[in-house]
Amino acid sequence: MRHFFFLLLALSVTSCGDHKPATISGHSITENSKVDSSATDSILTFSFVMNFSHQNISNKSDRQIDLLFNGIGNYLGGQRNDAVQFRTECLPCEPIQAYMGGLLFAKQLLITPTQIKYFKNDFDIPDSLNRIKFNTDGRARKTPSFLFKEGKGSIKYIGISCNDADFNKVRLTYPTGEIVIDSLINASFFEYDLNKNGQKEQYLLGSRSCNQEFVLLRIRNPNDLP
Repeated sequence: MRHFFFLLLALSVTSCGDHKPATISGHSITENSKVDSSATDSILTFSFVMNFSHQNISNKSDRQIDLLFNGIGNYLGGQRNDAVQFRTECLPCEPIQAYMGGLLFAKQLLITPTQIKYFKNDFDIPDSLNRIKFNTDGRARKTPSFLFKEGKGSIKYIGISCNDADFNKVRLTYPTGEIVIDSLINASFFEYDLNKNGQKEQYLLGSRSCNQEFVLLRIRNPNDLP
């Protein structure tokens, strides 16, 4: 009986020494396990304003304008959100990238077909990954013109906003008429098929670094589902 007791004790000690963390699909689970930041780091979501209109926008085309995001105070009815802080000193330098089924701006603002998600920490990806080419004046003040799938456009310098930003007048010409956006800050233009329906939408973004401000507009056929 005495020998049996010592045998049980030895087995118990061996079992405790061989304990390993639980695993799922062969990966150890510990308190320091890393998870996808897109599932845990998103601190704010923003809904779109569909069929947006404003006195600074003239729309004589058959297209619909949607306001996807506006963090610029007192511009297009927007207001600054101090909770949105980009981890960069040059917002106009930041890329737009195709990422996670959407568009990623400054590695922190993920634009999906239905909403925008802001991430406190940026995604650790290179600037060159799936970078979207866009048209911009780049503060050269030369009124660049460009073509897109269903029309043509131009970005004209009209004045200074602050030390790191200009005001631009953007003109987009469609077969049915023109869209003119007045005083867009550091305006950039690109087109992209975000909802994957085979038709590219047009996008206008404006930003300035001094106040960490950003605005994004989408222009599309109103018959297309967002």
